[in-house]
Amino acid sequence: MNYTLYLFQKNIPVNLILLLLFITSTSLKAQESVIKLPFKEIHSSIGKEYRGKLIDSYKEAVKIGLSKENKQEEQFYNHNAVFLFNVGGGCSDARPSQIAIKLTHNLVEINWDKPKQPCPRVGEATAFYGMIVISKKEHPNYKELKFKYYWE
Repeated sequence: MNYTLYLFQKNIPVNLILLLLFITSTSLKAQESVIKLPFKEIHSSIGKEYRGKLIDSYKEAVKIGLSKENKQEEQFYNHNAVFLFNVGGGCSDARPSQIAIKLTHNLVEINWDKPKQPCPRVGEATAFYGMIVISKKEHPNYKELKFKYYWE
């Protein structure tokens, strides 16, 4: 009998434990790479016009009306960039509690738990316009991020 095979057969319980530990650690590393990103609501007029835009400077934020001129806002944009997005509208309104934003590797996933009921016969629902806050220090490659919408 081959000596390597003999050692493997003799240590099957140990090998199984090592395999289980490897699988668990790989799974935990994958979970650690998912980061929840904060977001907040913005005025609909700005959201409608600039949705899908990455704003990374104070000057640009003031120019489009996203921020007012003050030192606190300037400090915010020195350390952060924001991505403007919208969800909902048409026949379904979106609420912040229905939205989850996660960063996995270089992909920002915008998930909206879209209501499952059929559209009402009349009326139109309002969309949620928001901005995702991205730390420039934690994500120095923020300009290369891809943004994808998922309707669960």
